[in-house]
Amino acid sequence: QLETSHGAMHGSFQFETLRAVSGVVPSMFNARVGRLALSPTDSLEQAPCGEPARGDMLPDTSVRATRRVIVGATVERQPERSDEVAGVYRWAYDVQINNARDQAITVVAHRWMTVDADGAVKEINGLGVGGNYRAKEIELPAGDAFRTKGILATATPVGNAWGAYTVRAQTAGGEEVEIDAEVGVVG
Repeated sequence: QLETSHGAMHGSFQFETLRAVSGVVPSMFNARVGRLALSPTDSLEQAPCGEPARGDMLPDTSVRATRRVIVGATVERQPERSDEVAGVYRWAYDVQINNARDQAITVVAHRWMTVDADGAVKEINGLGVGGNYRAKEIELPAGDAFRTKGILATATPVGNAWGAYTVRAQTAGGEEVEIDAEVGVVG
């Protein structure tokens, strides 16, 4: 229990696959969490912009679970793809979606929001996974995971991003539902 109702924290996490999926034997990986926004209502919070990570540190990371769909995301500034004169700063994101449900899921849409240091908000959304998959829908068997990568842009060298992936799934009773699997604040 935290003494405060809001704030931010740093730490690490470990994911483990408990059984073979997609022909891969069980494995695990660890990662440093750059910043997680804490909320007393378990809703999306805009974390204050932090200092850029040093070169020997991992990029900002977010991990969120929504109804057993786990989304892990990292974002890293891309100075070589940015144009400071034009006021365009690009960020590479790398997202892994894990299906911890008992049935297959299908990722059918994506949505990203960015806010720059001046408070300008930009929304990017569309059908399919987006990023390197563009409008393609991805079916993910129970216990499996996949990754997608893409680029976001802001008008200032500091900003935040958050989003969600719309996932179609079935309940235990066979009813089809849509889940907004959230990407926590990164940037």
